[in-house]
Amino acid sequence: MRFTDFLSEDCIRPELGARDRMGVLHELAGMLAARTRSPREPLEAQLVAREHISSTAIGEGVAIPHCRVERMRQVTACVAVHPEGVDFGARDGKRVRLFVTLVSPAHTAGAHLGMLARIAALMRDARLRQRLVEAPDAATLRALLVQAEDAYLASLMRHDAQHQPTPGL
Repeated sequence: MRFTDFLSEDCIRPELGARDRMGVLHELAGMLAARTRSPREPLEAQLVAREHISSTAIGEGVAIPHCRVERMRQVTACVAVHPEGVDFGARDGKRVRLFVTLVSPAHTAGAHLGMLARIAALMRDARLRQRLVEAPDAATLRALLVQAEDAYLASLMRHDAQHQPTPGL
């Protein structure tokens, strides 16, 4: 499952206006609610509850807020950039500028974790992170993420092909 398949341009915001962690979660929940036609409050409550467990900031200016929601019908992703960054409790102490959010139905634990792992792997690329925060619009942000995910999946397929056992040995 590709996380970019669940990321539409209307769920990408190149410039968040929030000033703190709770404000960011409020804006992200609003984007998700509009996309899924769900009430914002339960989505926000779930994102906040997850954040209280442990910060979803993974360092290098990136956070991956996420949750699974009982009545959610399908996986939904959103991406947002904050111009100055927000203190999000990152272990490296850096302010978070790039938010990649994932909300999944409660029954999709495996797929949810797999997509979180893929997002984290993509966000390790410093050049990609820089291009994302500099992207002028939602279409460019989405295109960069699709291209990065394509390249990542292609590299996994090459790796798997190289490590296949030779038949008959």
